[in-house]
Amino acid sequence: MYSHRYLHTLKSYVRNRSHPEGPIAEGYLSKECSTFCSRYLHEVETRFNRPVRNYDGGDAESHEDFSIFAGIGRALGKATLRTLSTDEWEQAHLYVLNNCDEVAPFVR
Repeated sequence: MYSHRYLHTLKSYVRNRSHPEGPIAEGYLSKECSTFCSRYLHEVETRFNRPVRNYDGGDAESHEDFSIFAGIGRALGKATLRTLSTDEWEQAHLYVLNNCDEVAPFVR
């Protein structure tokens, strides 16, 4: 009936092992009430209305002219520079030629 993870969550509410029913019911009700209320609090950031983790506000840079580079977001981690090999460069070039709508008239 319950998954093992959920049983672990319910067991974590227990403080007094001789009477576990009370703390389990109390913990379950408090979690349900806080979840219910947090869905209707639009001014307060909750786990239901917070922005996605890597959202940078939608500020597109100067690459917004091309549809292939219009993705919104930012990179994770430290930036590292490296030089592409000839094969990698040709693959990237071919990808842009095949997938960028703005380049299609020049390809024809």
